[in-house]
Amino acid sequence: MHLLPAKQGGPKLLSHIHSLLAKIWEKEKIPAELRDALIITIFKKGDKADCGNYRGISLLSSTGKILARILSNRLLPLSEEILPESQCGFRPTRGTSDMIFTARQLQEKCREQHLPLYTAFIDLTKAFDSVNRTALWRALSKIGCPNKYLKILRMLHDDMTVTVVGNSGCETAPFKVHTGVKQGCVIAPTLFSIFISTILHLTTTVRR
Repeated sequence: MHLLPAKQGGPKLLSHIHSLLAKIWEKEKIPAELRDALIITIFKKGDKADCGNYRGISLLSSTGKILARILSNRLLPLSEEILPESQCGFRPTRGTSDMIFTARQLQEKCREQHLPLYTAFIDLTKAFDSVNRTALWRALSKIGCPNKYLKILRMLHDDMTVTVVGNSGCETAPFKVHTGVKQGCVIAPTLFSIFISTILHLTTTVRR
């Protein structure tokens, strides 16, 4: 189901969607149609025989997106309480301009006081795909996410299967993805922010 028909469906359709989502929450079971993904591949450049030269676009169920949005809305207030000030990515009213301003301020202060300043820029390859889910669930539990919430979130990820569609239209057999947050999902950026912030916190507080 696409979002436009869902919006135009009126109160009756919204009532059906509400009943479905309420049943998912109560029974703790997510239909495969809401959970699974179809990935289409778009060629970027270079050797067409190299899979790394294709960009995968995940097509997700619109009703599944509504469920993910509800989960995201519940997680956002909690994430805002625990994310450090240095984390400006994927957060309301924050962005790269904040970090650019901070970097410039540091440069000016160090220049004024004749102090050295060292900067490291790290580009994480396939960042969302490389998230360790076991560590992510543990981090979410530690910051106070209820068990029922975590169970629904885990089912949305751990039980998901993916089918890849090539340029010729041929499809792969469905397969499970065991790592990473869900590509194209509205909650993925917040989950990644919590995951990477937890790693940075551990690396800066570990006893030497």
